[in-house]
Amino acid sequence: MTFSTRFIVWRWATFATLLLGYVGYYLCRANLQAVQPTLGTSLGYTMTEIGLIGTVSTAAYGAGKFTHGFLADKFGGKVMFLIGIFGAALFSAAFGMASSLGAFVVLWSLNRFVQAGGWVGMVQICAQWYPRNRLGTYMSVLSLSYLAGDWAARQLAGALIAASFDWRMVFYIPAGLAALIGLTAIFTVKASPEAIAEPTLSVESAGETREGGFEWALVLELFRGRAFRTLCVLSVLLTGIRVSFQEWSSLYLQVIGNDPANAMKDSSIFSLAGIVSTILAGIISDRFFGGRRGPVCIACLAVMCIGLFGLALDASPTPDRAYAYLGLVGFGLLGPFSLLGGAGSIDVGGRKMAATAAGLVDGVGYIVAPALGSLGIASVVERYGWSNAFGLLAVAGVCSVATTAVMARR
Repeated sequence: MTFSTRFIVWRWATFATLLLGYVGYYLCRANLQAVQPTLGTSLGYTMTEIGLIGTVSTAAYGAGKFTHGFLADKFGGKVMFLIGIFGAALFSAAFGMASSLGAFVVLWSLNRFVQAGGWVGMVQICAQWYPRNRLGTYMSVLSLSYLAGDWAARQLAGALIAASFDWRMVFYIPAGLAALIGLTAIFTVKASPEAIAEPTLSVESAGETREGGFEWALVLELFRGRAFRTLCVLSVLLTGIRVSFQEWSSLYLQVIGNDPANAMKDSSIFSLAGIVSTILAGIISDRFFGGRRGPVCIACLAVMCIGLFGLALDASPTPDRAYAYLGLVGFGLLGPFSLLGGAGSIDVGGRKMAATAAGLVDGVGYIVAPALGSLGIASVVERYGWSNAFGLLAVAGVCSVATTAVMARR
């Protein structure tokens, strides 16, 4: 299928804005980790109470994935994307005005709930613009937005803390930046080629077998698919590990000797290492494995397990060794994780069900994983120490390798 210059220009404008836009989402998400020590020392909350904020809000995020995926497929991804980014700005700013634990839990849960529309909206939009045989590459690049966003949020929050800003500014400033990005997206994101009077992708170029849009009957068909069910199991395991490092890696680095500002910045090695893995996973699975994601995921997850066992078995790690372990975990985890909710979900859902598949795969992970990643790890650390917590995550990592091996064989 030949694309016009107008088509290509607007596709790039949409892609670039979505990439930047999801960075804006993370500015209003990862900033919570920066103030965890402050909430504990200044406001008197325990680690378990702070973990409650992450647990409830992550569950709310998972619930939003279930509903927002359907809505994005039915009403369009752009609508959900804009609702998510403006809602994130609103509730992040409101969180900065609160002071009680109950208000923190409610506001951060609302923040995460509306943010659930962001990724599924992006998946739905990209499924309309890109042929199936190029989705692995482009979705991997687009996945860099959450990695770059996590890194940027940590750098910004660390800089604000280092400059002795009040902790509330860690929420106000990102909220303002997210709102500006949202205003830009209104004009530069196009929901589909039809929005600029260009023809839609043909069934053949999209790698599908039939025309038509969203149908409720297709949801049952999706659940019957073995590949979809395997993606859901992997989502639970990998989301649990990912949430653990997002929530607690900065605090862990403080425990082994870093000051709060440097710990927040240095914890970004997890995301930086994942950027390389994410790009390679999409490109290699497209070009060398014909769209098969399993072999690439097995190799990456084996690297993740090395990092997890290193953290579990190294009783007195130096900062440099801790950074190396975090880098290995980030590299091994985030490539496969990006494929789950991106190209992998479009592979099983197609254009008609792309957001629904992505929402369900992500949603299952975010509903179940908080028990492991937020509150669960906090409880294990307080009772048994960091080494045992990382040992628990290492077991989950081994299970993810075994599950992926089954998927690759089938």
